[in-house]
Amino acid sequence: MPENASAGTSTISIDRLTLRLSGLSESDGRRLAELIGEGLAAQTSAIQTADVSKVRTSLTARPGSAIRGLAEEAVADILRQLQRSA
Repeated sequence: MPENASAGTSTISIDRLTLRLSGLSESDGRRLAELIGEGLAAQTSAIQTADVSKVRTSLTARPGSAIRGLAEEAVADILRQLQRSA
């Protein structure tokens, strides 16, 4: 167990987060990535140990969609995939 992890906690390591976006500005894309990272960090207790080399998700932004809503969709999909892989 890593030194900074205590019993009952999970550690997530994301080596790279790549977003291919169309229709969003660079700053909105950065904000989306930050929100996805924060969302995953907040859900560490829901993630079972899995060694997954790649997770891919595809989202479609609807006109007027909020960046936060897209991030929540991405986090939910990533968590589903990780739970299936555990």
